[in-house]
Amino acid sequence: MSPSTIRRAVWLLGMTASAGWCQRDLGEASLEELLNTKITSVSKKEQKLSQAAAAIFVINQDDIRRSGATSIPDLLRMAPGVEVAQINANRWAVSIRGFNNAYSNKVLVLIDGRSVYSGTFSGVLWDQVGMPVEEIERIEVIRGPGGSVWGANAVSGVINIITKPSQDTKGGMVALGVGSSVSTDDTVRYGGPLSRSGTYRVFGRYSRAADFYAPGGLDAADGWDRKQGGFRTDWTISPRTSLAVEGNFYHNHGSQALSGSLFPTQPGQLFESGFFAQGGDAAAQWKHVSAGGAEESLQFNYTAWDRIEQSTPVSNRSLEIEYQNHFHLGGRHDLVAGLGYRRDTGTLTGTGWISFSPTSKTDNLASGFFQDEIALSSALRLTIGSKFEHNSYTGFEFEPTVRLAWAPTARSTVWASANRAIAQPAQYETSIAAVVGSFPVDSNTTAVIWLYGNPRLQAEQFRDVELGYRNQLARNVSLDLAGFVGSYSSLVALQALPKKVFAGPEGVQVQLPTIVTNANKLFTYGGELFLNWDVNERWRLSTSYAVRQQSSTDAAASFLSGEGLSSDPKHVLQTHSRLNLPGKLEFDQWIWWTSRLAANNIPSHTRVDARLARRLGESAEISITGQNLLRPRFVEFGDSYGFAGTANPRSVFGQVRWFF
Repeated sequence: MSPSTIRRAVWLLGMTASAGWCQRDLGEASLEELLNTKITSVSKKEQKLSQAAAAIFVINQDDIRRSGATSIPDLLRMAPGVEVAQINANRWAVSIRGFNNAYSNKVLVLIDGRSVYSGTFSGVLWDQVGMPVEEIERIEVIRGPGGSVWGANAVSGVINIITKPSQDTKGGMVALGVGSSVSTDDTVRYGGPLSRSGTYRVFGRYSRAADFYAPGGLDAADGWDRKQGGFRTDWTISPRTSLAVEGNFYHNHGSQALSGSLFPTQPGQLFESGFFAQGGDAAAQWKHVSAGGAEESLQFNYTAWDRIEQSTPVSNRSLEIEYQNHFHLGGRHDLVAGLGYRRDTGTLTGTGWISFSPTSKTDNLASGFFQDEIALSSALRLTIGSKFEHNSYTGFEFEPTVRLAWAPTARSTVWASANRAIAQPAQYETSIAAVVGSFPVDSNTTAVIWLYGNPRLQAEQFRDVELGYRNQLARNVSLDLAGFVGSYSSLVALQALPKKVFAGPEGVQVQLPTIVTNANKLFTYGGELFLNWDVNERWRLSTSYAVRQQSSTDAAASFLSGEGLSSDPKHVLQTHSRLNLPGKLEFDQWIWWTSRLAANNIPSHTRVDARLARRLGESAEISITGQNLLRPRFVEFGDSYGFAGTANPRSVFGQVRWFF
């Protein structure tokens, strides 16, 4: 850290304030209250976490506040079964139960029910998903298929980021942070009443991340900055009707180290390339509860963004409308049904080494779904349902589910489910034509590797069976277990085509074409364990363990991502210690152990983070967080899609939050 950075951190830690700390922390809740947390992501209706027939984990407000994290991927490290690794200073690999890479196309990510999954790239651009963590109410993480209600690409999991309503963020907030890896992260927010029936909030944020390290200890030139602003309003139109309207915009700018494997002019070398992204979104959700208790909702989402990366301009415009109705039929049936329409227009502009045909494409997705929860008895509930979709690539698709939940006691639940989910093709997979590598064969011969898209790609398919058990074993101990067995088919892979030889004045060129195709099958199984223990009234210990095994019957085929089957750890173990000390001090520690990632020759490793914080009065908090404390720097994931894996350094981050 530079002397100026140290001085600023000391200044932040010396600040004080007074007034009212506005909310009771969920971390002060008992284990029973945590198990009864209301969730909405499993069946698109409100239900208790303890009764959900799915592997679900909730990261609540106090988890977020005490994490010391400034990015959503770092928050997701807390969830069992979620694999998070930082590739470089501005790019993460985030997946659930496997297939981790820079895009991870089998996880659907939502913000307040709005999909941020990119149909252009088939995955999530995590730098575009960033938001102030102070805006987040909770994050619901479903491990396993969620396609029966959320549709395509909710294959191995769903991450639903739920923001706070504006009535919960009245008054002002200033959060100022400075550190060695995150150079600065500053947020200003203010909210209040708009009228007797409405409230609002507005916020602005600026963050800057420093460079990681390239091989040899040199700067990797992959630092970046983000400017973001947004608003939310909530209106009570009548005692039974509400309306929420929100919008965000951002501007990201930085650079990154690229691997020469995708650029034939510089094979085997790393070189710097700038990137730029800007965009915004708007969403409105209308809700109404009828006199008979039926709940209706209508949601409108619009998203637009432009990006230049690896010298390739990309843009996307997305419009989505969804209607949903939740009602009871007779005394046994609890039904949720809905209709939706999504229109995506993506434009990919080619450069000297890459082209797309067509360069612009509009995809239409029409959908409908239903879920019927049937009370077979007071303790046994059966849920059946399916999503039905028609997309522009593969036509009609369906994604059914059957779930069974049995609660033999008030403190325990046994559940099981069987599911089918699909990941639909992406624009770049069907339209790309690119030179992705070249190498000399002899003094007169050069081999050139071409990659071609395939407009006839089929959807990737996944079928699985899951079994789970939750139990509050004692007043201060709770247990959550989940196991799964599944099979993938029609996985997107690369297939070699016959080579072509051309002779010219500059020598012989051997073209080695490959095409994107559906080839691979894969069998996977594993499970997750999560244990909460309130040691005493001041100390809570949480431990999770995730194991996943997989095998492919198509060893000759390579996966499009380049990492293949070995980009995921087989074992991940983590422990979180949360300790409240006298004098309003908080001390948090996290330990992660991750087994080897064979794809990039990443050895098994242990990561330790720690946070020390103190509350000042009822409205302010100062904290200092250390990350990667065991080693000076470490490559956590390695190369992915041409992005060079750079070394994440040991870092410290100081922050002050003041509510007024």
